[in-house]
Amino acid sequence: MTLPSQAGRFDRFQVLKTCRSAFLDQLSTLLRDSRLVSEAAISALLGGAGRHFDAMQTSQRTGSFREEARGLTSSKISLVGDDDLELDIRLDNLCKRLSESTSVQLWKTHLRFVTLLGRPDLPKTHNPVGPQAIVAGLQSLFAAAGASSLDEKLDLLDRIEALLREGLPVIYTNIDTLLDQVGAEAAQPAIVSAGETARPAASAPSQPAPPPVTSEPATQGVIAQLAGRASKTGTPATSQRLLSQAALDNLMFRLEQLERNQRNSTDFLTATSPKLETLIPGLFSDSAAAPAPAMEAVRAQELGVPAATAEGQAIDAVGQFYSAIFTDPGLSDTLKLQLAELQVITVRLALKDKTLFSRADHPLRRLIDRIGALCLPLPANADRQHPTVNKIAEIIARLKDGFGGNSEGIVVAADAIDELLAEQLQEIYGQAAAYLPLLHQLDRRDQAAGDIRRLLETREIDGLPPVLQDFFRLHWKRLLEKAWFEEGITGPTWQAHSRTLSMLLWSFRPKADGDERQALARELPNVLKSLKAGMEQLQLPADAQAGILDACFERQTRAMRVSGSPADEGFDPAMVLPRPGRSRQMTQGRVEAGNLILHTLDLPDPAGGELPGSLPGQGAWLSVNLDGVDHTLCLCHRSPASGRSLLFSPAPCLALSIHPQLLDLRLRDGSIRQLGEPPLFARLLARALESAG
Repeated sequence: MTLPSQAGRFDRFQVLKTCRSAFLDQLSTLLRDSRLVSEAAISALLGGAGRHFDAMQTSQRTGSFREEARGLTSSKISLVGDDDLELDIRLDNLCKRLSESTSVQLWKTHLRFVTLLGRPDLPKTHNPVGPQAIVAGLQSLFAAAGASSLDEKLDLLDRIEALLREGLPVIYTNIDTLLDQVGAEAAQPAIVSAGETARPAASAPSQPAPPPVTSEPATQGVIAQLAGRASKTGTPATSQRLLSQAALDNLMFRLEQLERNQRNSTDFLTATSPKLETLIPGLFSDSAAAPAPAMEAVRAQELGVPAATAEGQAIDAVGQFYSAIFTDPGLSDTLKLQLAELQVITVRLALKDKTLFSRADHPLRRLIDRIGALCLPLPANADRQHPTVNKIAEIIARLKDGFGGNSEGIVVAADAIDELLAEQLQEIYGQAAAYLPLLHQLDRRDQAAGDIRRLLETREIDGLPPVLQDFFRLHWKRLLEKAWFEEGITGPTWQAHSRTLSMLLWSFRPKADGDERQALARELPNVLKSLKAGMEQLQLPADAQAGILDACFERQTRAMRVSGSPADEGFDPAMVLPRPGRSRQMTQGRVEAGNLILHTLDLPDPAGGELPGSLPGQGAWLSVNLDGVDHTLCLCHRSPASGRSLLFSPAPCLALSIHPQLLDLRLRDGSIRQLGEPPLFARLLARALESAG
């Protein structure tokens, strides 16, 4: 270990005295509040803990490094009675369990005592406030508490253990804070020191080693490829060398430091201080935008972990994955900062769970996917002051505070993000509901267009002069549409316009006998009167009205003279105007009601039939370009009548209706993109693998 240069800038004697007093006071408070033992028993335990503290200040290292690395179960066993032997074993096991349950906090205090005592070789077992201090006073506590039999001692031991497992982490954190305040900095440990080497996965039978890291070949292949160490033969270059427990403790401490530095950096970047541009408008109007904060991916070498170890590969795999996050131009800085908070957690998880990158249902994959989905509608410049960003940060903070290196906390965090997603969508659906009446108007317009089209198709319009074909299909259609919306097809106005159209077309047909000619002469004034009234309602120019009436008179005069054959009628197939093919060009429009504006994207002549079956569902987010600007919109509703989708964005507020056939076309040609597909984790993993390859 390397001692910091500030080691001599404090009064070592006074600091040790203060630390001893704080340790014993907090231990005393913990025991008294529990009411498990008497005052005499507490005093006995504190006496033993205090003697241990004093002894460790002047202790010299004993035993080999192998004994140190094996942990805290190296008590010497002498020829004693069975009860005493069993109690010694239980005390050794208690010491080990307390060390494991407080490993991070205890390791921090150990590194500070290395500085405080000036002992680079200080063994972990010689930590003045370590679990050994507790064990040192337990024998005295048993006698003071009146526990004489083995069963009484073991029962008391069990109850005290539960108390210590809960309370010691807090005590060690407080001791670490105290030493930090007085300037006793933590010594910088080497992950693998000169006297320590990585242990092999298999060892001699006389010295059982911890079980090797096991994983499926596919899992190892992903990790090796991400770590950049795949062999040329295509077989993953996996490592079976593992770090010792001491080295892992060092690594956990380094990760704690990394996370603390990262948190401080993030707090600075997301500080809620007022921005100068809001205080002095225009001051920075011509200046370039501030660069995004730099985020660095973790690397095994920088943490002091040999690349040849399984842990080194796991760390580098995580680093490669996060490098893909930090360099992805498609992710907002807001999302990158949120995901960066998970990097150390991902490392700690990868060290224990080698299926992290291969399991499609891994909880971390779900958590990252959900955070990505939650950030989709956020402004690109959203900061910690944004309510959604703040809630995500709180969830991640809770995860980090209680994270123990397993997946349970990840599941809880993912569930919390899911709740935020549900709340976000419900709020967006509620805002979009105001536009549903406008969407209903579009559906009714479609229904009206269908009824009008069917009416015109049953009338003999083809073959008429172009001026009349255009009049009926364009202008008279407007009268029918207005009547449809006001009264429907059963209303008197629709019926009157329909009868005028039918009678006018009947007047163009040849009249073979005198009765038909008399009927034409009788009905024609009323028909022409209705035609004139319709043109006035349409506000057609006088010259346009005259042209239409002249064409009608010409057809009606001919009908009075001919015998009734198509040739006599003057039917000319060349006059049949070619109907335009179904256009695939997009037409934009808008429907307004009060302050609400619903923008529309339609096809001029959409095909009938069934709706496309592969369209995104409710809650999907789409990127749509309108007038050269990309908008992120949520699909909030699909009309059961027309299949139109109502897309909505709360900020900036924008509502858009799009026809299903047009949506299908634009999704296929890529001009409209569904966001979040493929899911964020899978996309980032593919990007990381591509970069590593």
